[in-house]
Amino acid sequence: MGPGIKTSDAAIEFDEMPDQFLFFELTAELAAALNTTIKPPHRHSYQEIIWVRQGTAEHLLDGDVINYPAQTLLVVPKGRIHRFSPSSDCRGCAIRFREEFLPNQSNLLFSQFTGHTAFHLNHDQASVVESYFSLLSSENSHTDPYNLQALRHLLAAFVAKLEELRLLDTRMVPHDFTRTLCTWNRLSSLIEQKFRSEHAVSYYAAELGLSPRKLGEIVKLYTGRYVSDVIDDRLIAEAKRLILFSDLTIKEIAFELGFEEHSYFSKVFKKLTGKSPSNFKPDSASA
Repeated sequence: MGPGIKTSDAAIEFDEMPDQFLFFELTAELAAALNTTIKPPHRHSYQEIIWVRQGTAEHLLDGDVINYPAQTLLVVPKGRIHRFSPSSDCRGCAIRFREEFLPNQSNLLFSQFTGHTAFHLNHDQASVVESYFSLLSSENSHTDPYNLQALRHLLAAFVAKLEELRLLDTRMVPHDFTRTLCTWNRLSSLIEQKFRSEHAVSYYAAELGLSPRKLGEIVKLYTGRYVSDVIDDRLIAEAKRLILFSDLTIKEIAFELGFEEHSYFSKVFKKLTGKSPSNFKPDSASA
């Protein structure tokens, strides 16, 4: 990471978590506290899943604000800048866990470039989610020093269930999922490592040993979009974070993200967001 990224991190509170796993209820007292003292946007050093059982909640993620109704499940990946603001009657629960606590990390669920990941569940789906949270809460409350292994695999099963819900929305054929998941996970990791310096589809296709066309077919299965859109999403997500939450100039941000000319960066940003970088911050900050 360049010096500008460090400047950005210093401007944002980075929530730490001493334990590998944490479960807590969103009670009336906690909702009132969150409403009384509005916390500034911050980063997490852990993954978080929030269940809005009743009431509503406003969620800011990388500058975008969305209001969610009851029976919504929110996924907040590590490193994303966010703020969760529940209504006074909001009730639910949340789990937090370190990346290494999950036996197999999910690039499908905890993505850095897919915007808000939220599931609005029907009655049957909500009942299943409630069952998982109940089991996780019960397992977490045990004092048995060996219970972490059961908790770890119970969490993995819950994440797998959420991945299933996400895939059902894509209407992907199970055979396609089995055949392409490894490639999708490798692409996700590679983009996260290289998005600041590599913007071309041809680079990622070559690194994965695929033709650009074949890689495009796989990305289309998971996102319904082009590979270039996925790369752009990650670039713009980081650009928004730096514009909103750092003291860097537009020129410095362009340099951090691999653009030789800040005018070209501004052109790309406006094309993808509808706003120029200089106009983006005031509008989003007031939201």
